[in-house]
Amino acid sequence: MKKGSLLVVWVMFILMAAGCSGSDGADKASADSSKNDSGGKAATSGESDFLEVTVKDGSYVMVNNKDGISENENAGLLLVNLSLKNKTDSSLTVSPLDGIKLYKGEEEKKVRRDVFSSELGLETDYSGSIGPEKVKTMSVLFDVEKDQTYEIAIIPITNGYEEQEEVTLELHTKDFSESFETLQDPAKALAAYIETVYFDKENPDYERYVTADKQALQANAKDAFINGLKRVAYEAIPDTDIDKHYSSYKSVLSEKAEITAETIANANGRAVVKVQYATIPLGDSNEKISELKSEYKDRTEDYDSKKAQDYAMSKFDAVLHSLDLQTGRYPMEIIMLNKDGKWTVDTSDYASDSLVEVFASGSRY
Repeated sequence: MKKGSLLVVWVMFILMAAGCSGSDGADKASADSSKNDSGGKAATSGESDFLEVTVKDGSYVMVNNKDGISENENAGLLLVNLSLKNKTDSSLTVSPLDGIKLYKGEEEKKVRRDVFSSELGLETDYSGSIGPEKVKTMSVLFDVEKDQTYEIAIIPITNGYEEQEEVTLELHTKDFSESFETLQDPAKALAAYIETVYFDKENPDYERYVTADKQALQANAKDAFINGLKRVAYEAIPDTDIDKHYSSYKSVLSEKAEITAETIANANGRAVVKVQYATIPLGDSNEKISELKSEYKDRTEDYDSKKAQDYAMSKFDAVLHSLDLQTGRYPMEIIMLNKDGKWTVDTSDYASDSLVEVFASGSRY
């Protein structure tokens, strides 16, 4: 073979190798760019000459039962945040009332436009306007089944009130399975919160689900117990005895108290947990403490009320353990907040006071 021919073959071989390498690199770059920032799942998007739409993120949610929505095993309410980019130099509108549709095959499914909860940040933005070359996030609620594929259709309207070509994109509910499985986490967190703070009881769910200043909460609980104890003991009690009495009260709650926590609403990092409970109210000890005071006076013929109280309170632990559980007349509904992936009680909400009143002050609602 001539040298010129060999040179041509060699050059062709180099060019083919470079092309294969470049193709592999481009394919990898394309695959990497198709991943979103939420764990490597492919971002779902669609576009037309007017609008580009991407599923930004989403999660399954629960709304208070009075709105008729609850969790079950195969279906749920999915909150989807769509990123809508106006590709034109004029404003567009996507109506949240009828500009977004959901399909399962040929069947049009329900888009939930009747859900409203300012408490959970579920409020409809009725403007739907997107400025020229601007991006808008729009939240939509869909009733969906788990692990299914749907199609979202978005219909933009121009300034002349003309509907333009709809943009379609797929919605894979499997991408949000983890959020479905964690809907009851706020209830687990609150149960652990109550047992740890007020019962002084070990609960591994506290470290897993709860973020809170435990020492500050326990100090506040002790102050509340002292106030509750004043309804039982009218004379001053030494600090050392208060510590002993509080330990007794926490011990009897740990042993006897019952709580059932259920998440009834959960969206946007806020949740409402309903707590059914049975406890030992401090006031129920009044009668037996009074009997012990009378017993002391009759037996000793010493009518010193302070000594009589000291005698009665020396048996406070036994009195508490002799009392029957009392079921709460009304369930508590406690607002929980998600902070960095864990939950805590919203102490700015007045309902949180009922936790302190019931499990520290010893009241019953």
